[in-house]
Amino acid sequence: MFHIDFNEERLITMIMYGIVIGKVEMRTFEGNDRHQRSVLNFTFRDSVKDFINVAYWLPPKDLIIISSKFTIGDVVAIHYPVIKPKSEERANTYTPWTPFSFELTLNEKSYMEKIEGPKATQYEFLACVPCRAGNDYYTLAQIVTHGEELVKKTNGINVLAGVQQIGALKTIRTRRQRETDYDNEEKQLLEVLLFDGQTTGVWLTFWDSEQIKFAQRWIPEEHIIFCVGLRVRYDEYRKVYGLTATRQSLFTINPDTNESAQLYESMRSIPIDDLLNVAMDGGFNSIQATVVTIHELKQYLFDEDSNDTFIVQCFLSHFDLDGPLNQVITKKCIFCNRSIRESNGLNECSEAECRMKLLEQENLSTKESFYLNVHLTDQTGTITNVKLGDDIARKLLKCSVDEFILMTDEQKTKLKWTYLLEKLRFGIQIKNSSNYTKPIIRIACIFPREYLPSSMDDDE
Repeated sequence: MFHIDFNEERLITMIMYGIVIGKVEMRTFEGNDRHQRSVLNFTFRDSVKDFINVAYWLPPKDLIIISSKFTIGDVVAIHYPVIKPKSEERANTYTPWTPFSFELTLNEKSYMEKIEGPKATQYEFLACVPCRAGNDYYTLAQIVTHGEELVKKTNGINVLAGVQQIGALKTIRTRRQRETDYDNEEKQLLEVLLFDGQTTGVWLTFWDSEQIKFAQRWIPEEHIIFCVGLRVRYDEYRKVYGLTATRQSLFTINPDTNESAQLYESMRSIPIDDLLNVAMDGGFNSIQATVVTIHELKQYLFDEDSNDTFIVQCFLSHFDLDGPLNQVITKKCIFCNRSIRESNGLNECSEAECRMKLLEQENLSTKESFYLNVHLTDQTGTITNVKLGDDIARKLLKCSVDEFILMTDEQKTKLKWTYLLEKLRFGIQIKNSSNYTKPIIRIACIFPREYLPSSMDDDE
């Protein structure tokens, strides 16, 4: 890119071609002259070794137009950038690490354009080149078992993991304190469930709109992500350690490294039950789902490329709550969230990282979760062995696992008949892949009763 030494700003008259490997939402400031100025930060790469941060300063209405014309992964041309020394204090807070001691600034005299065709092809391969060494990362097991220490790494950590599921976009209202009062602001967040060959169910949270748009393009169980600059955080709601993307974060899809290839093969060996035991809260998109009968749902099981969502109105015709407890409840490792297979009378996790963590603290090695196989029936037929995981079971039964275990057999039977043969409306996911011996059918959500028509024979 550049091989120069300088101590002051200077204009570059050449055109720079490269790919955008990172971008965050624009910020707006009130200037001393009471005029608003906005800045758009992105990271630009033109070779395997060289990438640099860019700050584009314009009035808000002009910068919004510029920002809408390119996104992460686009090849662009930059005209008339200004090169200047990097502010280390600012760089460590708002922008990703780069190998240069300088950065680029764009203003009213600069402009940029998206490039397509043969010229773009020269740079597109850079999207698969990570910004750190391929072996410079933490595993998900290390995050789960050593999260308390990793929280202290304020500059973030690198992670290599696969995409397990992508949740629904959520809107929440935040309460930020001002000098004299509080400011309520609506923010969007996206949660992505990560997994690797050892650990399932680690959450990555996005708050930035540009990063959210990029993450929504990821494909579950197909994409490996090399993440740079993630913060480890403790999730008070789930009581586990997770990850958060920041303005310093960069993401590489399917990095061209040996570690990525090995991880892909390792992930394919994870039992499908372990993947389905971790469910996305709010991850079912009813708008995109197809309303079907049980007979129609069965037809999709033969579609090898089907990974679809459906809505079906039916009865629970098999719901064995009062059967053997091990057919209702499963044991899972408290650290990596994988199912426990009893061996020699022990219920400890087989992962070495988890066993080492147990030596450091006095705690149980397992937790218990609902996990049932149910049958669904309507006037067109019955479908068997449908997975009902912990989150949906708790919402349906309105009780925790501990409360269920304390119930008598009579109470469990009464609870079963509260729902058995009752008209219900489910959101269904089908997971169909060459990695599985047969399709996996999973209840992803339960709709409130007000969504039900008056008769099972009514049109959907």
